[in-house]
Order: sequence, then structure tokens, then C-alpha cells
Amino acid sequence: MGSVATNLHKFLALRYCCQGALSLSGTSNNSGNCIIKRCLKQQGLAQRARFHAQCAAYADAASITADDNYATGNELLEAAPSTGCKPTLRQFNVRLQTALAAEEQLALTGDVKALGEWQLSRCVPLDRLDELSWQTTVRLQSCRQIEYRYFVYVEDAAGNKQIRRWETHFKPRLLLPCPEQQCNSPVDAFGIANPLENTQSQVHRGWLNHEAIVQLKFNGEKMFQVHDIETFDPQHVQLKIVPVEQSSGLHVEYSKQLYGRSQLQLQPQFGVPYTKGDIVIFHITLPLEQMMLQHFRLECYSLDHQLLGSATLNAAQLTGSEGLLQLHIKSAQRPEETLARLRLPYVLVQPYQYSPLDFKTTYAHYWPRSWPNLDVGHRGNGKSYIAEAPQERENTIASFLSAHAHHADMVELDVHLTADGIPVIYHDFGLRTAPPGKQIEKPDQLEYVLIKDINYELLKRLRIFSVINGKVFEYPAHNAEPRTEHRIFPRLVEVLQQLPKSLGIDVEIKWPQRRQGGGSEAEQTIDKNFFADRVLHEVIRYGCGRPLIFSSFDADMCTMLRFKQNIFPVMFLTQGETKKWQPFSDLRTRNFMAAVNNAQAFELAGTAPHAEDFLGENAAQMLQQARDQGQIAVIWGDDCNSKERVQYFTQIGATATCYDRSDLYMPEAKQRAFFNSSALLAEFEGQCRI
Repeated sequence: MGSVATNLHKFLALRYCCQGALSLSGTSNNSGNCIIKRCLKQQGLAQRARFHAQCAAYADAASITADDNYATGNELLEAAPSTGCKPTLRQFNVRLQTALAAEEQLALTGDVKALGEWQLSRCVPLDRLDELSWQTTVRLQSCRQIEYRYFVYVEDAAGNKQIRRWETHFKPRLLLPCPEQQCNSPVDAFGIANPLENTQSQVHRGWLNHEAIVQLKFNGEKMFQVHDIETFDPQHVQLKIVPVEQSSGLHVEYSKQLYGRSQLQLQPQFGVPYTKGDIVIFHITLPLEQMMLQHFRLECYSLDHQLLGSATLNAAQLTGSEGLLQLHIKSAQRPEETLARLRLPYVLVQPYQYSPLDFKTTYAHYWPRSWPNLDVGHRGNGKSYIAEAPQERENTIASFLSAHAHHADMVELDVHLTADGIPVIYHDFGLRTAPPGKQIEKPDQLEYVLIKDINYELLKRLRIFSVINGKVFEYPAHNAEPRTEHRIFPRLVEVLQQLPKSLGIDVEIKWPQRRQGGGSEAEQTIDKNFFADRVLHEVIRYGCGRPLIFSSFDADMCTMLRFKQNIFPVMFLTQGETKKWQPFSDLRTRNFMAAVNNAQAFELAGTAPHAEDFLGENAAQMLQQARDQGQIAVIWGDDCNSKERVQYFTQIGATATCYDRSDLYMPEAKQRAFFNSSALLAEFEGQCRI
């Protein structure tokens, strides 16, 4: 009761100050503003935005202008007196299922100025009444229906907010209009927007704003080089990441990837048990201002909780978006002695750089179970640099439109970045070419160049070749093709603008993988954060208003796409347990269940597994395990390429099947694409922010 009385006292005191400001409005608006500022300076930093929103409502009648340091805006300024709609204090009450951490706060935001118009910087903090109950009061128009959401945040030392968790219902909460003086104040349950329709909580982690994520990845083989197995046995060790400097906004979690238990969580006191073959990812969130100043210690404990040794690292060692740290684990008893050397991969995820995102809505997990199994055109209407290829070259607008004409619900396309930062559509990391005028008769006369090394204007001029069954074939260069829709290397923006909204798009981000036996699919020198931001910028600006999902074979790219934005879903694309290609070095790519666990750890929409994993007797059971975790599974591969296989994957429960030749293998009974519906497309209009 004491905290309630204190908050009420503060509110009444502030109202007194605000009313004092109003009394001065006839002589000087600046004088009134000064009184408001003085009142606010008496409050704590975390309370200023909340009290200013209340005070602004009182100040509205005197037309007092809010100072930028405290402004949240107020929709009351726009209310027309002739409407008869009067401002009313509306109370928001919410109850949590579990208590927040000591540093966490609860806030709300909505679609009106007084609630911040979905902006993180202008949200309305709530007061803590007890361990589970929170409350605030905001002056709003009583005759207006208002949308709003709750979220949990922490503040760093600079006052920037980090979104820990937020309500991610497809449709926000509604505050209905009410007669003046008769507005009730129901108690909301955090995460449950409509308890009559769904009692399951819908809460997910936020996206990056003023903070970064560093992941330290125990996800490979032969990571430790041990000097003395009797002194340090990496098969029986517990690992812990300890920040040397403590600061607000710094948060260390981990994921040990096991089915149904892969979620990020706090570290045990004596570290996370680790042995060879385990997948353990340390997930560190820290303010951007702290990046180059922060130091960490990797502590290694025995199974009986004895400190064996440790290694130090600092954020300044992270010289790019990803890399490999070389750490020396020093003995706890004899600091001059090195127990082991560790090759530790890392990835650094930075905020999306182009424009701030908001709480308006999210499609990151929007894939209703009522949807049918979808048909996805692989590279449009299928691969073309093969024998018996379709008429349209793969990954061209003509190929995408052909798939759409044969009722494909979505198309899959592959995105690279050129040397001058242009997202273009092409499958391979490079291409076979030759100088102008040179006669080519044998494959060894061709040159191979990587797309990332060529600027777009040069790429459009290059001759294009393929080798099929030992024979060389030449295809028209981009600039040599008179039919615009058939041109190779279309820009991503052109595809997004020219394809109909009723055709969904799976945007695969191409990033080369390291192989288990050594080497890489291709060299990549473009920064990974820059790559992701360039693609996101075009998709957010031009790709909204349609079904669209991201995918990538690179688990870290999936993590980036997940935490940089909150609009589109992300799938982890894997080749699984295959006999067709050499396995990748990242253990998360090796089999379907490892992919499902990684998707759970970082809240991806699901996976895009290879069809070869689902030709056995337990295929339906495996897909059910993914559904039990709330995940989708889009199956792809040559094993999908027949009418019988398309039907088979539908029957065993695939979310969608991605295959070549929609013109040949589309189910005969299908009359139209699923998204060819104005009602369905209307659901995706909320994606658009510009």
C-alpha cells in the first residue's frame, strides 16, 4: 500500500505543478513551461516521460509547448471542440504471470500521441504496484478507439531503452470508447490480448535499437587444443562468460541447444556443462556506447565446480561482424601456465541502420495454421542451367511470373550484394564468363568471377556461360537481352516492384558456408551487417504489403535478420543429413532437429529443411516435432520434383513445398494461388511503414 500511496502523492503533486503552469498561461507560456520542467526535474529519469504525458494533458488547455527533452506529444491538441468528445483520464492496469527482474520496467505504447504512436522513445512507463501488478493513468479522448501494447524494457546508463520482451499479437489490444465519467479500468494480463479467444501468452524478444548483440559460439568440432588432458579435459567442463565491468543494459544469456529446451536463459552459477558435439551459444546484449570498452572473462569449471582456468577477451577484439577469436585458457592455480588454446567463433549483430522500427505490428511469427500447404516455385519456375530446362531463365522476373501463372503461392529467390552494394538476384556465388569476342569451345577457357567483386554496371555487360554434361553453353548477357523481364541479374528492388502482391516471396540471403573438411563455398569480403542492412532496407521499403519471408543457410545471418527487424519472419535453411554435398562445419546445419533447436533458441519462424531428411518412416513425426515448437517447415530439394512427391510432402505435414517446374508438378485440382485474395492481402498492409 505504501508504494501506491507514494505514486498517488507524486501524481497529485505533479498535477498541482501543472495547474500552476496553467494559471500563468495568460501572461507567459514560457513561464508555464518552466514550472513543468521544474516539476519534472524532481522526478527520477525513469518517471519523467510518464509524468510529462500526464502534465501535457493539463497543459493542453493553455497551449503550452512541450520541451524536446520531455516531449511525448498529445493527441488532445488535435481534438475539435465541436465534436463533444472530452479528454478523460484512462487507467491502464496490467498483471504479469512472473515478476520482472530488478532492472526491468513495464511500459505501453499505442496509436495516439499520448501513448507515443508506437515509438520506443515516446512510450509511457507504468508504475509498479506490487510484484506482479503495474498501473498508469493517461489522459485520452473518451470517444476514440485506441490500439496499444505492453512491453518490458531496461535502460542503459545513457537512458536508452532496450526492449526485452513485447506483446506480439497480430492485432494490438483495443481500448474501446466509453461515455464520459463511465470508463472502466479492466486488468490486462501481460501477453494475453483476448482471453476469450486465446489464453496462450504471445510475447517475444524485441529488436535492436541502441544496443548490439555478441554471440560466442561453441558450435563446431575440435575447438580446444589441450596441453594436458589430465589437467584440463574439454569433454567434461563447464563454461561461463563473466563481464569484467558491470553496467546497466549489459545482459549475458546462453542457449544449450536441446529439443524443447533451447531458449535463451541466464547462466548457472558455475557455468554451462559442455562436451564435444554440444551446441552452446553465449548471447551477450550490450549498449553500443559500451562496445569498445567492455571486457569479459571466459571461466572454465570442473564438474565439481572447481575453477580450472580462464581466458580474457574484450569487445575491441571483434574486428568485424564475424570472426575467430584465439584464446589462451590460463590455469587458475598457476596463471603463467596455459591449459588449452581455444578457437572461438563470434558474430556481432548491430542495429538496422536506416530507420527506426516500431511496435505497430509484427509478422515475424504470422503463419496461421489454417493456411493450406503452400506451393513455392524454386528460383521461379525452376533451375535453368541444366538439361531440359524451362523456357524462362531461373531467377528472372519472367520465371517468377511463370510460376505465378501456374498458381504458385510463393517463389524462392536468391540475393547477393555486388561490389557497389546493389542487391541482385542470382543463385551461385559467381559466374563463368569470357572476354568480349573470344571464341569458347572448352570449359577451361572460361573465367570464374564472384558477384561480390563486380559492380552492377559491369555485371550487366558480362557474357554468361554454363557447362552442362561437359558442353559449354552461352546465354544472353543482361544488356544483350531485349526482353526486360527475361534479363539475368534483376535488382531486388525491381523484383519487389514488378511482381504482383498476391505472389509471396522467400528471400534467400546467400552467404558462403565453411565445409566440415575445410575450405569455404566461396570467399566473402563484404561486411555481414552491411549486407543484411542493404537487403532489409529494400525489402522494408518496397516489399511490404505481401507475404514475404527471409531464409539463409547461414545460421548467423538468420540471427541478424531476426534481431535487426520485427516485421518479417525468418527461416533457417539447412541441407541436413545428405549424401549429395559435403557437410558444413557449423553443427547447427547437420540435421533437422539441430535446425529446429536453433530456430527455437533465437525465435525464428521455423526451418527450410532439405527433402532428403524426410524420405524415411519417421518423416511425419519429425515435422510434428517442429509444429509442437510452433515452427513452420518449408521442404525443398530435387526430391520434391514430381507430382507424387509434392503430394507426399503435403500429406506428411510440410508447411510448404519448394520445387522446380510449377508448370509440370502443380496439383491439377488447384485453381488459383492461395494469396490471390483481397481479404488475405489486406492482412499484410500493416507491414508498410513508409
